Amino acid sequence: MAAVGVWLEQRVARLRSFGVRDALTIEGATLRRLVKSTVAGTLAWEVAALIHSPRPVLASLGAILVIQVTVRASFSRSIQLTVAVTIGLAGALLLGHVLGLHWWSVGVTIIAALIVGELLRLGPFSAQAAISALLALSLGGTYGYERMIDTAIGAGIGVLVNALIAPPTYVQEASQALRRVGEDLSVLLADVAAGLTSGPERSTVQRWLARAREISAAVRTAEATVSQGEESLRFNHRAAAEMDQLERIGEARVALEHAVTQTRGMMRSVLDLHPVLGAADVAPVLAALGDLLHNASIQVATFGRLQQQPDLVADRDESERAHQAALAARDRAASALRALPPSPDGTARLLASIVVDGERLIREVDVRDGAHVTAVTAVAAP
Repeated sequence: MAAVGVWLEQRVARLRSFGVRDALTIEGATLRRLVKSTVAGTLAWEVAALIHSPRPVLASLGAILVIQVTVRASFSRSIQLTVAVTIGLAGALLLGHVLGLHWWSVGVTIIAALIVGELLRLGPFSAQAAISALLALSLGGTYGYERMIDTAIGAGIGVLVNALIAPPTYVQEASQALRRVGEDLSVLLADVAAGLTSGPERSTVQRWLARAREISAAVRTAEATVSQGEESLRFNHRAAAEMDQLERIGEARVALEHAVTQTRGMMRSVLDLHPVLGAADVAPVLAALGDLLHNASIQVATFGRLQQQPDLVADRDESERAHQAALAARDRAASALRALPPSPDGTARLLASIVVDGERLIREVDVRDGAHVTAVTAVAAP
C-alpha cells in the first residue's frame, strides 16, 4: 500500500508540473455562477411546464443566458434578451405579413433585426433579434408568442435566483487586487533601494522602469475589479454591509495609482542619471534615497495589507515607523543635495526630482496624516 501511495503522489506531482491542476481548477465565484445557472434553468423549466408551455426549454435557455457575475449585469441582460426577442418576433410578423416568405424577404428581415439590435445597444443579444425573427418565420406566429413568454419567464427567474442566492459582491476580490499591487510595488521599491548605491547596470535600471510600467497595468486591472465591486452592490441585498468597505477600497486604489505614478517618474529620472550613479559626489544623496525607498517599500506593503485587514494594529504601527524613517531619509537626501557642487549636466535637478517624487509617494500611503487616510479604517483607542 505504501508503494501505491508513493506512486500516486508521483503521478499527482507529474500532473501539477504540466499545469493540469490549474487547468482543472474552477474558481469559487465561477462555481457559484454555474450552480445558480443550473438552479435557475431548472426552476424556469418547471414554471414554464406549470403554465403548460409546449417548449419549457426556452424558459430554461433564457434563465441560463441572463445569469451573470453581478445582479445588475443579470438584470441588464434580462432586459436586453427580452427586448431582442420581442423585436425579432414583431419584425417577423410585420415583414412576413407584408413581404411574404421568400429568400430575399428572409434577408431583409435578418438585416433589419440586426440593425435594430445594434441601434438599441442590445450587446451580446443583438443577434437574438434576428434569430427570433428567423425562428418565427419558419415555425409560425404561435411559436413567436411562446418564445416571448418563455423568455420573459426565464429571464425573470434568472435575475431572482442571482439576487437571492448568495449574490456576489466582489469587494473582497477588489481588496485582494489592491494588496497584490502593494506587494508588487513594495518589491520593486526594495530592489531599487538595494541597487541604487551599487552602480547598477543600465539594463537593470531599464528593468526597474519596465516593472513600474507593468505595475501601472496591474493598477488598471485592479481599477476594473473595484468597478466590478461597485456594480455588484447594486440590486444586492448584501450591499449595505460592504458599501463602506468599497468606498475605502476605492480611495486606496487612487492612493496606489498615484504611488505607482511617482515610482515611474523616479525610475525615469534614475535612468537619466545612470552615467553618474557610481560617482563619489552623489553617493551621499543616493544612500539617503536608498533609505527613503526602503522605508517607502514597507509603507506600500503595509498599506496593501491593510486593504484586506484594515484593523491590523501591527501593520499600522509598522507603517507609521517606516514613514518617520522615510521622512528622516528625505531630510538627509535634501541636505546632501544642497552640498553638491554645481553641475551643468542636470544631475542635481534629476536627484531633486527623485527626492520630490519619493516624498509624494510616502505621503500617498501615509496612514496617519497622508492624502488618503480614508483608505484605511481608523483603529479605536483601547
